[in-house]
Amino acid sequence: MSVKNSANRPIRRGDDVRMAARKALVAILEPLAGFVLDTGLSTHEFEQKYRIAVVRSAADRQRELTGRLSISAISATTGISRAEISRILKMNSRESASDNQQQATNRILSAWHEDPKYTDANGMPADLAIFGSGASFDSLVRVHGRGVPVRAMLDELVRTGSVVILSSRKIRAKSLVAVDHGVGPRAVKAFGDRAADLLRTMLLNIRDPERFRFVSNIEGPISKQIQLPVFRKEVSSRGQNFLAGLRETLFSVQTNENSERMERGPVRVSVTVYYCENERKLKEKIPESKRIRRNFRRLADRN
Repeated sequence: MSVKNSANRPIRRGDDVRMAARKALVAILEPLAGFVLDTGLSTHEFEQKYRIAVVRSAADRQRELTGRLSISAISATTGISRAEISRILKMNSRESASDNQQQATNRILSAWHEDPKYTDANGMPADLAIFGSGASFDSLVRVHGRGVPVRAMLDELVRTGSVVILSSRKIRAKSLVAVDHGVGPRAVKAFGDRAADLLRTMLLNIRDPERFRFVSNIEGPISKQIQLPVFRKEVSSRGQNFLAGLRETLFSVQTNENSERMERGPVRVSVTVYYCENERKLKEKIPESKRIRRNFRRLADRN
């Protein structure tokens, strides 16, 4: 069955699915993009990792359905060239990003740590004048920044705490990588594990609704801001009690397990309770002190 759109062109079910998928993909990618930015990854790195993931996912699905691997079939499914698919399937999972793929801020920090022109006698990144002749932050950005304005680069490095502005109007490098405050390896790993489990479970529900993969959700408005803390506390309390009960059940199943072993070994199970607030973003009034930007170039010219 098909319907007509405004141009009298039939819209089939596949078109409806693709339209819904595009909207869903944007919704998924927005928080994922925030994760990419917070952890100092670049758009190029994200694109590369996506291509690796889509090739490996197509390969795993093909092996599951047909028992064999066809690079040509993966190319037909993904639109990626056979040569690149072969390279991806052979590559080491621990490959590092090249200079061309790094986030611009990280490329600057890397050059600051490695280029002898911008390091001190001990090989450490030297304190640099923001503007001026010779080895300055201005020249560093012009050489390695690939067109990014000096002030924009400085503001971003200051925001992430990667550099500090000294009283002498020089700047000092504090880290090799620009990462948002509060982001640590354990939190990043937990994000990856939990997000992957949730998305994998929901994808199985789409592919095979008959298989039991429990994903449930409740939602509704809370009209008064003062009621939110009470609700958060209730969710936390009930969630912890629920998980504690399941932990006891899991332990009981493990201790009562008979000597027979499953052919494929133990099955990993995971249960996560999460709480989400989607509130309208209000424009925050920025204090006057934060709106004023010192003109470092003018100060350098005066000297």
